[in-house]
Amino acid sequence: SDVTGAETGAGATDAAGLYEQGFGEIKRSDYPSAEKTFIAFMKQYPTHALAPNALYWLGETYYVRKDYDKAARVFAEAYQKYPGGPKGADNLLKLGMSLAGKGEKDNACIALGQLKKEYPKGPGPVLAKGDSEMMALGCKA
Repeated sequence: SDVTGAETGAGATDAAGLYEQGFGEIKRSDYPSAEKTFIAFMKQYPTHALAPNALYWLGETYYVRKDYDKAARVFAEAYQKYPGGPKGADNLLKLGMSLAGKGEKDNACIALGQLKKEYPKGPGPVLAKGDSEMMALGCKA
């Protein structure tokens, strides 16, 4: 890496610092900055332990700005890359919601329907949100 003044072996703290920066930008609702930060994170640290979370938050920067096309692409990538990761269920939920935002109801229903199949023990709020989204869309059970 070409980060000036970085000591050797300080890689993990650099990654953590970059992640914290992006997360702080999300909390401040500075989504354009968070987008850039998380893209930089994924370029520099694609195999880092925080990469699954960074990719999820990148998708979130698009979702909150209603760029459902980009959001769906990122959440799909995150779900495929890290199905067992800490944000697996969240990625699938947000993929479904992004597809719904794009007007792709059938695909949204398929994605949301997978939630309980793939993550039966997933986070309660995520599964509940999946159910309510399916009801709102009128997905066939």
